[in-house]
Amino acid sequence: MARRVWTEGEEQMLLTNLTNLVDEGVWEGNGNGWHPSYLAVLQNQMQASLPQAGIEQNHIATKIKAWKREYSSLAYMLHCSGFGWNANENRLVVEDEVWNDYVRDHPSVTRYRDKQFPNFIQWDHIFGRREN
Repeated sequence: MARRVWTEGEEQMLLTNLTNLVDEGVWEGNGNGWHPSYLAVLQNQMQASLPQAGIEQNHIATKIKAWKREYSSLAYMLHCSGFGWNANENRLVVEDEVWNDYVRDHPSVTRYRDKQFPNFIQWDHIFGRREN
C-alpha cells in the first residue's frame, strides 16, 4: 500500500477534529488512551468535511502515530536541561554543545535542530499529560 501524502488542509482538519475530541472528553485521560471508537469518529468527521480526500482509519492512525512520536521526542527534549522553546518561531532553542551531546545519544532527532513545529501547542493539548 502506498504511503498517503497529507495536504496541509487535511492535517489542519485532523488536528481540529482531534482537539475537539479531547475537549469533548472522548480522551479518557486515565492512561488508557483514546476511546475505542475514536478512529471511526474521526474518519466520519474527515469524510463529512473532505469527502473527496478518501481518508481512511488506517491513514488517520498512521498520521496520529507519527505526530505522537514527534511530540514525544520534542516534549522529552524540553524536559532536559539546556533545551527551550521559541514560541515565535515554533522551534527548539538549544546551545550547540548541549545539542551535540544530546544527538550523540539520540541520533534520530538530528533533523529537529532547525525545524519548525507549528503544531506543537496543539499536539501538547492532544497528547500531553493530563491531571485527573
